[in-house]
Amino acid sequence: MRKLSLHILLFALTVFSAASCIYDYTPQLDGEGGYMVVEGNLIIGQVSNIRTRWSWSLVDTAQGNDQWRILNSCRMHVEASDGSRYDGPYGSFDLREADPSLEYRLVIENERGTYASGWARPTTPGQIDSLSYRISEDGKQMSILVAAQGDGAEGSYYRWTVDETWEYHADVFAIYQYDPMSGQIFSLDYENNLYNCWTNERRVEIMTASTYGLSEDRLADHQLYTLANTDRRVSVLYSAEVSQMRLSEEAYRYWQTMQRNSSDVGGLFSPEPSEVRGNVVNTKNPDELVLGYVGVFSVASKRLFVDNSKARFYRNASGPLPAPDTLGKPDEWRKAYNQGMRPAMDVWNEEGNRLLGYEWWPVRCVDCRALGGSKRKPDYWPNRDI
Repeated sequence: MRKLSLHILLFALTVFSAASCIYDYTPQLDGEGGYMVVEGNLIIGQVSNIRTRWSWSLVDTAQGNDQWRILNSCRMHVEASDGSRYDGPYGSFDLREADPSLEYRLVIENERGTYASGWARPTTPGQIDSLSYRISEDGKQMSILVAAQGDGAEGSYYRWTVDETWEYHADVFAIYQYDPMSGQIFSLDYENNLYNCWTNERRVEIMTASTYGLSEDRLADHQLYTLANTDRRVSVLYSAEVSQMRLSEEAYRYWQTMQRNSSDVGGLFSPEPSEVRGNVVNTKNPDELVLGYVGVFSVASKRLFVDNSKARFYRNASGPLPAPDTLGKPDEWRKAYNQGMRPAMDVWNEEGNRLLGYEWWPVRCVDCRALGGSKRKPDYWPNRDI
């Protein structure tokens, strides 16, 4: 039962959901599903986002009972120690003008009762001195490193979150596009190319460190995470925005436990769920197990760019591209389009005086959006030639 409990706990904490209250449709095992899960922090000086949901049992999922329903009765607000209150839609709270000298807590109300995090005053984040990367000797791994310092007399507990953004390119630069409505092929303007896209996401790793026991409250080139040389993230231009927080000892112990669990799923010495209890409690039933730790922080942030044209790190491991089909008739074009093919370039005879048709490729080869990204270039992105 210990191993099953831990699997459910970790599954609940790593699945992404909308900022609303959700619970499993038909729990099968008493005590194995239905835990309250709270994700997020109160960041003073920023807009903070909190997500809440119910965990569910992996047994339920295995038996097909994986349906969810949104509980419209879920309400959240943030309270300050001076009596002020911050409301926000869908768990989004504007704390940009919040007073950092006050204490704060999160309050959640749903059909089970009222839940609240512990009162806390925002901690200062310390300083990020630098971000850098280091490539392993065999060229297969890139480490993302942080140098940081705080003002703790004896030391500090740190935690980092990382928001990644990366530019990537399609395999083939298409200069033509097919219009299924008219059945015609037309030229693409350079500005409307389907070659370069951007994607962003937050890394899921739990990244913590402590300077207690060191000669000073400083970290030099501390490794946050690694990237493989076959990762498309680093194929063109990669950005990591690193946010640093300083934790209380209680919060640090919580995240250390979760970090250990992430690499020791179902291990012999894995803790029971009760050992990873966070700081959110049911005000009427404090013995109820609630998962998650809501900290109150101010944050220091810094951005790193890794340009593969300089790093020369990325290696394309997808193998050779498939051979394109040369199609010259409109009825062939429509059939190819419906089969997931797209035109890229025109094909002419050897003399160059007669159009034979167009090269048609799988859509993933010519339209970067097919790989999950978008054409929305971030405002902070450097101006670059394609």
